[in-house]
Amino acid sequence: MVSWGGDTQNSPVKRRIVFSSYDSPANPFYGGGGARAIHEIARRLAAQHEVRVVTGAFVGCRDGVVDGVAYEHLGRAGAGGKAGQLWFQFRLPGRARRGDFDLWVESLTPPFSTACLQKFTSKPVIALTQVLGGKGMARKYKLPFGAIERLGLRTYRHAIALSEFLKGEILHANPRATVAVIPNGVPGELIRQTVEREERHILFLGRLDVEQKGLDLLLDAFAGLVGNVDARLVIAGAGAPGAEAWVRRRIALLELGDRVELAGPVSGARKHDLLRQAFFLAMPSRFEASPLVMLEAFAYGLPVVLYDIPELHETPDDCGVKVKPFDVAGLSRAMFHLLRDDPRRAALGRAAKAYSRHFDWDDLARRYEDFFETVLQKG
Repeated sequence: MVSWGGDTQNSPVKRRIVFSSYDSPANPFYGGGGARAIHEIARRLAAQHEVRVVTGAFVGCRDGVVDGVAYEHLGRAGAGGKAGQLWFQFRLPGRARRGDFDLWVESLTPPFSTACLQKFTSKPVIALTQVLGGKGMARKYKLPFGAIERLGLRTYRHAIALSEFLKGEILHANPRATVAVIPNGVPGELIRQTVEREERHILFLGRLDVEQKGLDLLLDAFAGLVGNVDARLVIAGAGAPGAEAWVRRRIALLELGDRVELAGPVSGARKHDLLRQAFFLAMPSRFEASPLVMLEAFAYGLPVVLYDIPELHETPDDCGVKVKPFDVAGLSRAMFHLLRDDPRRAALGRAAKAYSRHFDWDDLARRYEDFFETVLQKG
């Protein structure tokens, strides 16, 4: 077992570990939470192992080492976001055939979900389910992504699920799979920090994806608050140009221009301030996995208002307010009542902070390594 930041008496065998994911922290089209989560695990494993992330190419990308993790870009740099994903998925099987690894972790990326890499190598491939978006993508594009996803899941012997719900989905498609549940996390120093709260706004923080993240539902619900509360809504994050344009048009149509701020992508001090100055985090997603932003909010002592979708049903009731899925009026009422109830917000925030202590990246990286060794012992 790895001892992060210290000596270890029983050092593990040094393994060659590959993670594959189209997205990466530097990807200009996405740069989402799943990519950040992979990097957090990879850089901790790199203290004892040879770790490589095979990721999608984009204009200006360079192969190199970041925090001890080797990044290798695959595909066509000038293809753009969606076409870039296609090229990446097309090239992955050939890359896996090279066999220069002991274990491969394939992050299943919507809308294609899986490249079925276990079919192209005899070495173990672990499916990493950041999200199973087949059903959602099928609704969005009117194509059979859900059926393709289920067929693809049957090709794996091992998987890591970010929640018990996702584990159930994997086992429903492939009852023979060995599945470990390991959620996403947050840095230990973030969990241990003391935050001075200064409540000013409602916060949405994440990728600007209207279909998955439910930004249409959030804006409609917030429009129902205008005139009843003084709070503003801050939407922080980036997305595809079409999604950003849609959000701007919707804000204008609802005449919310003076009440909604589009903050763009945020990090560092700006992100810190947005979190500590929020009344709560709004998360109206239609489907999710183990969202990093919710765990970050919990570490800041922020409650969350969310739709009670199956993927997030495990979120404790004392850490936020759950609303019947996709009920716009219900979301509006939940936000209104939580804004007006200072003691309840404070109590939910304290419970959220306590809950965040279960999600230290250092502890989760050890669980990854333990599962990898189990898989490698099985062969």
